[in-house]
Amino acid sequence: MTTFSHPMKLALILLLSSVLSACASWGHLNYKQARMLKKEGFILTEEGWSLRLPERLLFGFDSYEIKPEQTDELTRLSTQLQKYKLNKIKIVGHTDDIGDAAYNQTLSEKRANSVSSIFLNTGFQTNNLQTIGRGATQPLVANTSEENRATNRRVNIIIIP
Repeated sequence: MTTFSHPMKLALILLLSSVLSACASWGHLNYKQARMLKKEGFILTEEGWSLRLPERLLFGFDSYEIKPEQTDELTRLSTQLQKYKLNKIKIVGHTDDIGDAAYNQTLSEKRANSVSSIFLNTGFQTNNLQTIGRGATQPLVANTSEENRATNRRVNIIIIP
């Protein structure tokens, strides 16, 4: 039987705890799923693995129609998620604080629905796809400049474990 010295036991315990905490930080996903999400730009947030799609990449100002050049990229992303069995997602639309709150709420919902339609067209099941509009209620930064407002206009894709 092998015996370990006290420093070796401590090192082994630290190594195991590091490995376990790394696994826990994947948010209930396996290593391959987490690695793919990181490669795609997803980050682990309080809500889960999240990818922020800036409005300027997807939509024109005050629009919810996806730019044609972005459709292929969203189709590719949808296919990747399905390939890795990440079939449950939440798509959340956001706006800046310019304009009426009710209008911004509707615009954020339309943006989320535009993105979700691409995911549905590539094989996602309706019951595995949530779309939510949050209007201007969850800004990333204060709406104090045009640059900040542009940052707050976005759609997030969140993996549901």
